[in-house]
Amino acid sequence: MSTDKYQNLRIIVSDSAMRELMKEAKTLYDVVEILETGKDAPRKRKQGTIERWLSKGNKTYNAVVVKDYNEMMKEECWVLIHFGKFTRSKK
Repeated sequence: MSTDKYQNLRIIVSDSAMRELMKEAKTLYDVVEILETGKDAPRKRKQGTIERWLSKGNKTYNAVVVKDYNEMMKEECWVLIHFGKFTRSKK
């Protein structure tokens, strides 16, 4: 399986998500790791949208992908629309 795929669909990065990835110095390898090994986010998203969280230390990384169709490649794909990091609060 190629590293830029999730559920056998290619991952394409939106412009804003690319800026977020670069700000955190992360790559698509990290996004795939979050999607494959992370847990579902507690909030609800629209059908066809997946948000997964992965905790590392006291930080939680999240990735949001939405299923779409790429006209140039003539195939379904995932589009990364958000990548973020936040600090978990102690309860």
